[in-house]
Amino acid sequence: MATAKKSAKTLSELADNIAERQLTLRDQAAIERKEMSSINKKIHAFGGEAMLFDHISQGKTIDSVIKSLDISIGGFYKWIEKDAKRGELLARARTRGGRSLAEQTLEIADSASPQEAQVAKLRVDTRRWLASKQAPDEYGDKQQPRSEEHTSELQSHLNLVCRLL
Repeated sequence: MATAKKSAKTLSELADNIAERQLTLRDQAAIERKEMSSINKKIHAFGGEAMLFDHISQGKTIDSVIKSLDISIGGFYKWIEKDAKRGELLARARTRGGRSLAEQTLEIADSASPQEAQVAKLRVDTRRWLASKQAPDEYGDKQQPRSEEHTSELQSHLNLVCRLL
């Protein structure tokens, strides 16, 4: 005897139940293969994995990169999970991206006029926050105090910029 399924209360639930019955595992696998193929083609047309990770290393967000590629966030992370090496490359690119964002704070602060100080401060603070998330060992809030000889030159500049703004 077949087990009774929960009855649908809305049209949306009814449509989901029908779709669930119609899609077999083979159909779902075929859809996933097609999606991965499409993502691979888009990344290849973009310049390949190296170019994708290079953009992230430059401080661009994953969201902005995948939007330019017309890839869904879920599809992107499925693509990353297909190969363990990609996960490592992504982590490295994000750390480098954090450094890039930290360096951008100096350029923003140096080029700001007194009239643009508040906007520049917001831009610096946003990049500093992102840098702390992408490269927490270098720019994170929970960083242990270090002796002056181990403090990076960039970290010193970041602290000076924040005090000035």
